[in-house]
Amino acid sequence: MAYWRMQLHPNDPQLASQYAISSLAAGFVGLDFDSDLGDLTRTQQQQLPLPQRDYWAFAHQMAIGDRVLVMAHHFPLAVATVSGDYNYIRHTEPELGVWFRHFRRVEDVKYYADRVTNAASWNPITMTDTISPLHDKNSASYRLIATWP
Repeated sequence: MAYWRMQLHPNDPQLASQYAISSLAAGFVGLDFDSDLGDLTRTQQQQLPLPQRDYWAFAHQMAIGDRVLVMAHHFPLAVATVSGDYNYIRHTEPELGVWFRHFRRVEDVKYYADRVTNAASWNPITMTDTISPLHDKNSASYRLIATWP
């Protein structure tokens, strides 16, 4: 089992939490590109835009059973367990909670606000990219997932 952290919003930070919550409530995590690059399982990592080459791992390295820390505005929002393989759709279905073309099903979603109920005590965790595999067992993100039942 691997740990990841992700943001779940399109280029619209004003609605980051709304997009993330609706995606998680529908049972999905996902990401997208400005233009349609097609199915990531049929794409070489070098063909992706340089700032988004780490998206390739979403299709090729993330696995069922992995845990994902979902972030919103540099704060933890939820932890979810990956329960489905990588999927790609040509046309999004926002009314289903799938605004992205690249997605995976998740289950066992647990919200941070239910764990730490006093928002004044929340510690920010800087998130500068859309998706990151977590390798450093001493990082705040890794420790948070590891200690979350």
